[in-house]
Amino acid sequence: MTPLLIFCIIMIFTSAHADSSKSSIWNEWHAMLPNTPMPDIIKELIKTDELGHMSAGNFPNPFEVRAYPVIYHGNADHLSVDDVRQLFLEKDMKPGAVMKEVTLARTVGGSSFLSLEEADSIPFSSAQLPQILDRLAVVPGSTEANHIEDTLRGTEASYSRGWIKFCATSLESMINFVISEFGNHDLKVITTTFHGKDEQQKTTYTIATEGKELPEEKLVACHPQPYPYTIYNCHVLHKKGAKAYRVPLVRKDGTIVSATVVCHFDTSKWNPNFLPFIFQELKVKPETNPGICHFLPKDHLLWTLNNDKLLLY
Repeated sequence: MTPLLIFCIIMIFTSAHADSSKSSIWNEWHAMLPNTPMPDIIKELIKTDELGHMSAGNFPNPFEVRAYPVIYHGNADHLSVDDVRQLFLEKDMKPGAVMKEVTLARTVGGSSFLSLEEADSIPFSSAQLPQILDRLAVVPGSTEANHIEDTLRGTEASYSRGWIKFCATSLESMINFVISEFGNHDLKVITTTFHGKDEQQKTTYTIATEGKELPEEKLVACHPQPYPYTIYNCHVLHKKGAKAYRVPLVRKDGTIVSATVVCHFDTSKWNPNFLPFIFQELKVKPETNPGICHFLPKDHLLWTLNNDKLLLY
């Protein structure tokens, strides 16, 4: 057998094995969510080892927090004017409206999902912070360690206020949660989608045409948190307290974006330290229930029942 033939056989075997490894993950997704296409951002967050198992790689695993909006973080102790600029009123969501300093690109970079088994084997509690840092090979007192502590405490604080209903430390646990919440496997996951480059962070967008409201009575929103592996804090939205929209935007460089917007009419479970400042900056009174809205960046997920009426941009 010639060296060239041996090389070709090895390459064919390696390629087939890699394809099989990836397909096992897609098969698991489609077995649980048979009518749900996997969003591109989920594909980006999945990495596999040579056996096809999900893996975040060897720790320490550097992760990057990119312009992370404080409104998604339960442990934040202050809110800046820049943070409030991520918010706007439902009545202002009109074609031609200019939305400045908006963050739509991926907000947490570098991390990826662990398998359910591996994620469940790692402690996830602020009371176990020393063990977590040791397990993830993170230096105490480092920037990464501070992010980990903030995420743990923020998740716990949000639980106590009833805001976060579930922290998904793996893709499988998130899927199991949303299926149990809806009592259905026929689901759709909606993400903000760029039809072109998505690398810019805070920038200016113009609303192109009128947005379309999602018709379902119940939604589940999942927000990524700064952590060495991918985790999502998920909470349930009911129509009596929130509405969701799909809104077409045009960036100042001409890039088109299909954006997801959530408008909140019930802010009772938000961080109480933030609310007076938010209402002041938006120039509204709490008792008017004005509908405070925000975009969901690319790596934030909105789950809903699959509906034939759900025709999105």
